Amino acid sequence: MRRPAPDTLLRRRPVRAALAAADLTLGATAAAVAGGVLLTRHLRRRRRPAPVTKRRLMAIDSMYDLPTLRARQAEHIVTHRDLGGFYDRVWNVHPFAGIDAQAGTFTALGAPLTTPLTDVHTMIEGRPGRFARLTFLPFLNFVLAQAQLVLRLDRIVQDEGVAIIRGDPFYHGLLASLLGALSGRPWEIRVVGNHDAIYEATGELAYGRLFRWRFVEQRVARFTFPRADCIVVQSQYTREYVIRNGARPERVAIGPMAIFVDPVHQVDPADRAPLEDEFGLGDRPVVGFVGRLEHIKHPEDVIISVAKARAGDRRIAAVIVGDGSMRAELSALCAQLGVEDDIVFAGVRDQRWIARLLPRCAVIAAPLSGLALVESALSAAPIVAYDVEWHAEFIADDREAVLVPYRDTDAMASAICALVDDGARARRLGEAARAKALDVMDPSKLIAHERALAERLICGPPPRGGRTARRPVRSPATRQALARARAWMLVR
Repeated sequence: MRRPAPDTLLRRRPVRAALAAADLTLGATAAAVAGGVLLTRHLRRRRRPAPVTKRRLMAIDSMYDLPTLRARQAEHIVTHRDLGGFYDRVWNVHPFAGIDAQAGTFTALGAPLTTPLTDVHTMIEGRPGRFARLTFLPFLNFVLAQAQLVLRLDRIVQDEGVAIIRGDPFYHGLLASLLGALSGRPWEIRVVGNHDAIYEATGELAYGRLFRWRFVEQRVARFTFPRADCIVVQSQYTREYVIRNGARPERVAIGPMAIFVDPVHQVDPADRAPLEDEFGLGDRPVVGFVGRLEHIKHPEDVIISVAKARAGDRRIAAVIVGDGSMRAELSALCAQLGVEDDIVFAGVRDQRWIARLLPRCAVIAAPLSGLALVESALSAAPIVAYDVEWHAEFIADDREAVLVPYRDTDAMASAICALVDDGARARRLGEAARAKALDVMDPSKLIAHERALAERLICGPPPRGGRTARRPVRSPATRQALARARAWMLVR
């Protein structure tokens, strides 16, 4: 009788259960060992506390890995973090570069990769797994890879004198809090949206593949928010969200975080090079959308709105810029609505191409946008956006844009038609939006704001514990009493 192949054995339920149990046990053991190493380091450092005198930043962020940044010519997203020379060194950390989010697979395994970007900036890319031979034990493999990354980051924080550590409310925040606790350095959180509202609207988690359950993600956020030394949000709406989840109001700072808008979007639209008509749209009015093709961004609403706008025998077309897990679903929707010849999927494009496309658009549709909304406003193109999240705090309805009720595709379609028909109004809204964006997102103002926040963290009272903890001030009598007590303990 032939023996079953190894891959067939791995599919059997008892074998899978045994592997899962072994995976969790070994992963927990590896995490405990790494924790012991970090604790030993921490205890040794406490004997020789040293002040931090350098301006150095470690920013933990998984928005883009290095190949994606280079493909999109978007290196400015990370290189802006030195704040025009305020920081003399910046380490940009991607904890698990090498995950194909659409396929749900790992494209790179191994040790963390360190790549110098400039004399100031260094990119460190962790991996979602350490060894190719351990892919059948994913949790253990992940723990080994992340433990090696944390040990390396901890060494950098100590040896290079990192002054501030930055993360988000979730996994990055856990890493920042750990590194901050080990070193005594201040750490901050950057929050770009109301994740409670996002989950209610889409049912999607910020780290669905990592945390899996909503209550886990909530508890992580409620752990990091109260403990962060500073929390930076971009709107009052987001400020209320973080305070509801435990953040201390006095530690929450409101300020624009679009400082990483690529400078090409600051250029006057009239001075931008014209875009070639590679899609054969001619002089048709174009509705533009820039964003990830994910449920959280509602790109399907743009397609539905364009289909409704075309119901009046209009020549409206649309260009969808971006990619994501909804790509096939959106193509099927276009075919279902009969607009497959009028919707162009441009895919992922670099910033220079996007900066040339946006002024060409008759209307920009923004169901739920972040950085893309700023870029659209800087292009002086008229914007139709949902009245949701921070949109109304950035662009005022009927003054710099048209805001319509959330998920109301009829209202969005009507607004698109109105702006296409009324060119004078569209130009007025677009020019007002650019003027507003130039003022609010003025790089000099943003850098000054960021520098003030950093100075407050660096120069403020250091947190308890760690290398930068101040020794308590004691009188001579107190020191003598403590010395006698220690001597008595040694004799006993």
